[in-house]
Amino acid sequence: MNKKKKLNRLVICAFFMALIVVMTFTPLGYIPVGAISITTIHVATILGACILGTKYGAFLGGVWGALCIVKAFQEPIPGNIPFQNPMISLVPRVIVGLVAGLVFFALSKTKLKKPISLAISAVAATLTNTVLVLTALTVFNGFETITQGVTTTLETIFSVLISVNGVIEIIAAAILVPSLYMATEKLLKDKI
Repeated sequence: MNKKKKLNRLVICAFFMALIVVMTFTPLGYIPVGAISITTIHVATILGACILGTKYGAFLGGVWGALCIVKAFQEPIPGNIPFQNPMISLVPRVIVGLVAGLVFFALSKTKLKKPISLAISAVAATLTNTVLVLTALTVFNGFETITQGVTTTLETIFSVLISVNGVIEIIAAAILVPSLYMATEKLLKDKI
């Protein structure tokens, strides 16, 4: 890869980093819906991984996770406090970037049409985020902090809401990632 393409990749990565920063600290990245928030930042991380590759995807996931920690300390409400733990906020997000890049790279070698490969990559990465974050919340007692000793029934309701939230995030990623990628593909084709 020549120096110009490397520089272009760094600039595109910087754009995604800036987008993740903006999305983290505005309602664009975490759309509040009652007691939970629908995450949209994963779309930027997944799209960056599909455009730039696995290494950049993991890096962008790390940026997302690190900013999640910062936000959790800035706004220490019960729903954010568990995300002060890097095992809940940072590690899953790095893996999201890796999964998005790896799945897209593997599928690009098949006969699948690119939008289908992108949608599958988006679903795999979003599902990875949902499963890893929920697992980490369970392992590191994050649900106890979020629910603060409410009844078991309310904990169950909260868990169902989070699961529905995950489905919404998967659908959004499966639609947005292929659409945005295909819209920018011609623009970026010779640059990266």
